[in-house]
Amino acid sequence: MKTLHLLRHAKSDWSGADVADHERPLNARGKRSRLEIAEHVKDWKVDLVVCSTARRARATAKPVVEALGCPVRYDDALYEATPGTLLTVVQGLADDDTSVMLVGHNPTMEELTELLCGDSPEYPTAALGTIELAVDTWSEVAPGCGTLTAFVTPALLHDLP
Repeated sequence: MKTLHLLRHAKSDWSGADVADHERPLNARGKRSRLEIAEHVKDWKVDLVVCSTARRARATAKPVVEALGCPVRYDDALYEATPGTLLTVVQGLADDDTSVMLVGHNPTMEELTELLCGDSPEYPTAALGTIELAVDTWSEVAPGCGTLTAFVTPALLHDLP
């Protein structure tokens, strides 16, 4: 059994019209949301975070990685990825890692969830889905092998006791 966590980057700042998409920073809400997600996962066991190279994704991942205390790998393939591209990234993960988090973008997070699980909730910014994969090795990950076992957003975290 493998576990895949999918984290959509937090809310980005669109105020700089001359800023390239890849370089957009987080806005104030995004900066708060990433900290809420980091607090939520602080006791989780995650072996690796694989993060898009986009500035907003890296900024989202930073406190999450610090809370998890695991290594992070930045991968250009996660920026503007298709679900097939993300599936290839997942299939290439090291089998020593049993729990991995991807930090990336929509609509790809939703599309990968749908590909693996047959359905997907909407992923607002800073949404985090957890998928249990009925496989022994990452190379076995294929459409339909997953079950979405948890899904949180910063707004939902505010409603938790």
